[in-house]
Amino acid sequence: MAVKNKELLPRSADSSDKTIQKMRAEQKDVYIHDSAVTGLVLRVTPSGKRLWHLRYSTQVGSGQWVSRKHSLGAFDDGLKTRAARELAEAWRVRIRQGEDPQEEKKRVAEERKQTEIREIAAQKAMKTLGDAANAYAIKLANKQSGHTDGGKHVMSILNNHLLSRYGDMPIKAFRREHIFDVVDPILARGNNVMANAVLTNTKSMFQYAIKREFIKYSVLDCLAKKDVGGPDKIRERVLCATKFKQDELRELYIILPNAGLALNQPIAIHILLGTACRGIELFKARWDQINFDKREWIIPSENAKNDDPIAVFLSDYSLYWFKQLREVTGYSDWMFPGRSTKRPYMLPKVLSKAVGERQLSPDVPPRKGRTRDHSTLILPGGRWTVHDLRRTASTEMQMLGISPHIIDACQNHRPPGSVQRRYQHGEDTEKMHMAWDLLGRSLNSMCRASPVSVLMAQVDGISKPIDNEHRSVMCECSATVM
Repeated sequence: MAVKNKELLPRSADSSDKTIQKMRAEQKDVYIHDSAVTGLVLRVTPSGKRLWHLRYSTQVGSGQWVSRKHSLGAFDDGLKTRAARELAEAWRVRIRQGEDPQEEKKRVAEERKQTEIREIAAQKAMKTLGDAANAYAIKLANKQSGHTDGGKHVMSILNNHLLSRYGDMPIKAFRREHIFDVVDPILARGNNVMANAVLTNTKSMFQYAIKREFIKYSVLDCLAKKDVGGPDKIRERVLCATKFKQDELRELYIILPNAGLALNQPIAIHILLGTACRGIELFKARWDQINFDKREWIIPSENAKNDDPIAVFLSDYSLYWFKQLREVTGYSDWMFPGRSTKRPYMLPKVLSKAVGERQLSPDVPPRKGRTRDHSTLILPGGRWTVHDLRRTASTEMQMLGISPHIIDACQNHRPPGSVQRRYQHGEDTEKMHMAWDLLGRSLNSMCRASPVSVLMAQVDGISKPIDNEHRSVMCECSATVM
């Protein structure tokens, strides 16, 4: 039971404070009434705490009076006697006017609870970067308005660099400093292109978030590539001769047979040069899409980057290498069958990796588990990529006097004007055939200067060339080798 102290606190507030300071805790609660304000009580707990509360009576129900108490605060927290008396008097006035401190306490607690519930609900309703990315991914995957790869490339960039770090952050809380936290490490590695890609794709995602009303505006709108990795450099590497550079294709033809590539990879390089097609269009090709009698290779819409099908005319050069490829992979439905059960065709990165690994300095020791032919594809003009072959083919067409719009058509580029794309769906078939034929003749003349034809024929086990022209070429090559 609590100890009821019959003594009252002094009437003087200062004296009361001094008295309270001298009080010592006992084994049970001690209650001391105030001498100045009726109902004001000081409670001293066994732990030594000194707490003020106000005792009062109020009517409930049908007029029944009940006794209650209302906590005012702690003496040790700075609520001295004078302040406690003023607070108690203020509550006594409100009680006489019909208010109940306990009911007020319940009301405040209920309001606080409802406020917390609303804040939690608002927090849950607040969209995160991950939510915005999920919505953006659905848009990119749309077959009509999305990306041809279903947005896999864009989402891999966002997942690897942005969402792995800030995916759970509310998109409204995302600031510019966060995007710099993402791109600065990429810039430190010297990968400016990837830093720009992260910025560009994040800005696009934020613009889509505005349309979905996740946010009202984007904090990234004021940023541009110049603020991150700088303007993207346009790659200009070609292997053919131009006004300002020497030809490297002849050198490529000489070193290609001894580069240590798989049997079908040098053939792929020749076909990419002869057709000016994209790598993915070649590696996803099936044998039923080519007609050797008509000298025609159909690239269907599902294999084309822009979803536009195209019929590629096969020059003597391209026809020869497609027949060589048929001898190597004709057992499969795919021109370049893959080893994975998930994907029946070979990915372009396989060839890109093989070409890249063979352009290291001869002074660099071979890396463990990698090819020892690590410097067999070095060309005088520096490092080259598989995609440079497509640029080389179009440049060679240009050097042969072919009109730019015909070159674009051969590369399956869409016309620049929307009106032209909408109303003109024909093709300059004869001019395109002539362009591919001239390109093939030019490449074939360069090929004559190297033993590539005869070496490839020996590797493939083919002794008979496809026509008299190639027969003479191989004879010349055989004489050179001997």
